[in-house]
Amino acid sequence: MTSVGIIGLGRSGWELHAEPLHRMSGYGVTAVCDQSGKRLARAADELSARAYDDAQDLIEDPDVDLVVVAVPGNLHASLTIAALNGGKHVVVEKPMAGTIEEADAMLAAAERNKRLLVAFHNRHWDEDYRMLKALVRRGELGELLNMDSRIMSFGAEWASYGVPEFNPTWRVQAAYGGGFLADWGPHMVEQCLDLIGEWPTTVTCQLRSHMWSTEVDDYFNVRLSFGSGLLVTLEGSNNARIPPPRWFAVGREGTLISGSGWSGWTDMRLMRGTEENEAQIRPDEILPREVSAEANIGDDLSAFFYADLAHALQEGRPPTVAAERARDVVAILEAARRSNDAGHSVEPDGPKSIRARAGSE
Repeated sequence: MTSVGIIGLGRSGWELHAEPLHRMSGYGVTAVCDQSGKRLARAADELSARAYDDAQDLIEDPDVDLVVVAVPGNLHASLTIAALNGGKHVVVEKPMAGTIEEADAMLAAAERNKRLLVAFHNRHWDEDYRMLKALVRRGELGELLNMDSRIMSFGAEWASYGVPEFNPTWRVQAAYGGGFLADWGPHMVEQCLDLIGEWPTTVTCQLRSHMWSTEVDDYFNVRLSFGSGLLVTLEGSNNARIPPPRWFAVGREGTLISGSGWSGWTDMRLMRGTEENEAQIRPDEILPREVSAEANIGDDLSAFFYADLAHALQEGRPPTVAAERARDVVAILEAARRSNDAGHSVEPDGPKSIRARAGSE
């Protein structure tokens, strides 16, 4: 059994890590750390976990094998490096780090200590993304020419996602690494890099703070240009009362459009040729039955992520979303911010995961 210590018992720490791990075979939540005595008491009662109010004390707990860093982004690098230096494997919430420099330091600490580091890119297992990826891999669309990936919502939940015992509005505060790009951008960039398998030549970005904060963005538009000629638009917002399609992909052989809203992303239409060739696509037609469970809620995505991590730990292999790709996600996000500040397209720093894959093929 892998003994887990969780640093941070906010909504993500509790709902996406502590509760799912408590129910999964092969894992046990041994220790928790938080600033709130109330949340520590709840964890001790419901999870039978040792409670710490200092992260270093949890890291030094000899019974802990794996540390989950589930705190705001401004603390990801320092706590992750401390845990790796303490001889622990680490799961760190996304984004892995705030800068490439931090991400590279985290990778170096993992290599130096011979420990596994993985970022919590749980939406790699989104059912709609796995459907799109399967259709592209099957050649249903032919060569991709352009693709739009959009997450657009509206409401106070995003801006107040935290817990009252800490700081419910940290996601719209710059000091904590907040903003819509930092929140949803990592998922969208990771899916794009996985699907395309190519490094963009330029990144163009515009960020806006329209409605929810004067400190961080609540809207982003990122355009990735690839050497193959492919253009990808990643757009996110908390200002859209009517959401657009989650996916729109145009290939030489077909065009795909998905539904809108959280529950409709798997409602896909694919047209090859003329209208007579249009097809409605269902998940059970695309995905293997054993992995086509409803995965649009966090608990199911956590189960996918931690099952994959268990195999990685047992078999000594990299997880599906390796730390190098998480680092490359940070590189794209950093380039996006540079582009926004400069007012023009920029070239992103070189990748680690894409280059490694290309060199092995």
